[in-house]
Amino acid sequence: MTEQYEIFRDPYRMLILLATLVSEKKGEAELNFDNVPPFENDTFLIQHEKFIYKKEATEITWFQFLGRDIACNKDLTREEYNKMFVDCLASLYNIT
Repeated sequence: MTEQYEIFRDPYRMLILLATLVSEKKGEAELNFDNVPPFENDTFLIQHEKFIYKKEATEITWFQFLGRDIACNKDLTREEYNKMFVDCLASLYNIT
């Protein structure tokens, strides 16, 4: 079994922001926490109960709805989380 680490409140909020922007990009009025819309590009994958940052093989999981029993497969600092999510947001909008 892979070790799971609790994530900080700020990265959790950034994950919510990323999922919300994915929902908007897919034309959904708002984020459904029970059914996060699937999205994948070269940088990240997000889907129901899972987020993967491909560049670092970082995986964040949750149970049933986004925010419940949320955990990460790595013990990252806030700075590392911030860099990861900024990279994901940039990739969502093709910003280099």
